[in-house]
Amino acid sequence: MSLTGALLLLLSCLLLCAAAPTPTCDPSTCTPCAERDTEDTTTTATTGGCCPPCPPPCACPLYLESDCEMQGFDSGFVPAGRSFYIDFARKLCTCHPGGDITCAPLCPPLPSTCQAVGSPVADGCPRCVCYDEEEVAVPAGTVAARGTQICSCPPQGGKLQCSGGESKE
Repeated sequence: MSLTGALLLLLSCLLLCAAAPTPTCDPSTCTPCAERDTEDTTTTATTGGCCPPCPPPCACPLYLESDCEMQGFDSGFVPAGRSFYIDFARKLCTCHPGGDITCAPLCPPLPSTCQAVGSPVADGCPRCVCYDEEEVAVPAGTVAARGTQICSCPPQGGKLQCSGGESKE
C-alpha cells in the first residue's frame, strides 16, 4: 500500500471513530448498592462501569453492636448513608461513605438557668420542668390546671406557681 493510501485509510478511521456515538452514562440506571455482609467495594451498582463503586459499609463498634442488631443490621455492618438510633432515640448514628459511624444528639441543649430537669414529653429529651405535688413533671413555660387552681411553671422551671398565692411542689 502506498503512503498516500495508508494516510487516507488512517484519516478515514479517525473520522469514523470520531463520528461514532459514544455511550452516555445515565445515573438513573444505576441500581442502589445492596446491603452486604463484607467490606467488598470492588463491585459497582450496575454492570458497564458507568455507575460509581458502592461505598464500604461501616462496622458497628463493640459498644453499639446490640443497637445495630436491634435495628436490623444483624451482620454487624451498617450500609453507607444509613442511620440508626441509640440512647432511647435521643441520638442518631449515621454510617458515612468513609466507613466511620458518628452519633449526634437529637435533643436540644438545656439552658444553664434550668432549675429542675425532667422528661415531660414522649421524645425522652430532658427539659426544664416544675414538679407538682404528685411528682408529675410540668414543662417550663406552660400553664396547668391543678384542681380549682391555675398553676404556671416559669421558663427556667423550678417551683410550680399556683393562683391565690399558694405554691405547690
